[in-house]
Amino acid sequence: MSSSLNLGFWRDRPVAVTGATGFLGSHVCQLLVSLQARVRALIRPSSITRHLRGLDLELVVAPLDDEQLLVRALGGQDIILHLAGSVHFRNDWQSAWQTNVEGSRRLLEAASRARVRRIVYVSSIVTIGATREPHVLDESTPWNLSHVDVPYIQSKHFAEQLILGHAHRGWNIVVVNPGCIVGPDDYGHSEFGVLCRRFWHGRIPFVFRGGANFVDVRDVAQGVLLAAQWGRRGHRYILGGVNRTWLDFFRDLARLSPRPIPRMWMPTGLAPALALLGRFLDQRPGKRPYLSKAQAELISWFFFVSNQKASEELGYRVRSWQETIRDTYIFWMRHDPDSH
Repeated sequence: MSSSLNLGFWRDRPVAVTGATGFLGSHVCQLLVSLQARVRALIRPSSITRHLRGLDLELVVAPLDDEQLLVRALGGQDIILHLAGSVHFRNDWQSAWQTNVEGSRRLLEAASRARVRRIVYVSSIVTIGATREPHVLDESTPWNLSHVDVPYIQSKHFAEQLILGHAHRGWNIVVVNPGCIVGPDDYGHSEFGVLCRRFWHGRIPFVFRGGANFVDVRDVAQGVLLAAQWGRRGHRYILGGVNRTWLDFFRDLARLSPRPIPRMWMPTGLAPALALLGRFLDQRPGKRPYLSKAQAELISWFFFVSNQKASEELGYRVRSWQETIRDTYIFWMRHDPDSH
């Protein structure tokens, strides 16, 4: 699957990675190191870096809210892989906007001052759009979620438009749009990794109408690098995996469980009430809700997308879905304290 990645392109190439300590970021860094790139991981002062410590890379403190540190960190870098972002479904506009929009704006300004040659921005399929029926969308689909009151969606869309605007003015920028990322080595407990874990522990009893595109973190990591190699300036590339309804997604997960997991089909109209009830019953600080207000608003939509453009132009390929969920299951059973 890595046949399209050119070792000669990456060997000794200086590459800066934002969001390097995240789920996708750590996989991207591992892949870059294996390709002998000179990796500079841009981190926050509070970043947990233990899963990068064994890699041959440079850790530099340069948070997205400090343009001066960003300029210094980007000095001498040829490519930026901009993975950092606020990925959550809370009703926290300030966090989402400051990181996804203003952070990207400062990074662009710093990249201009540092004269970085090329930028790959990791966006999301939420900026592609969604449908009420299971129709498959692609990069040409007009965006139709401007009315959805979800900070993550609005901030990612605005950040993508900001970045594409620079590309249309001549900047060498490519955008990739991953699906819902799952896979092994999810040490930061990603949104969809936690969803899988909760299901395998029997804590997701409800199934709603709707669905999404799910993709292996390792395939997205390769797709990001393929976009840096082959992507056309100002273009977007969907990095997806499989389109699954929520019912089919949970059925796939259930096949790996050694015990039956009961599920109840719920009308979509009850989702907001369940989200409100969950908030009332469990108010522990920092606790990730089982169903947030934002998730209740999105649960009935279909985020089905096509990989065709990335496949044809980048050589993007995905592994089998069975391999992905098997490796995800093995990771959580080995590393999740709730599984013992």
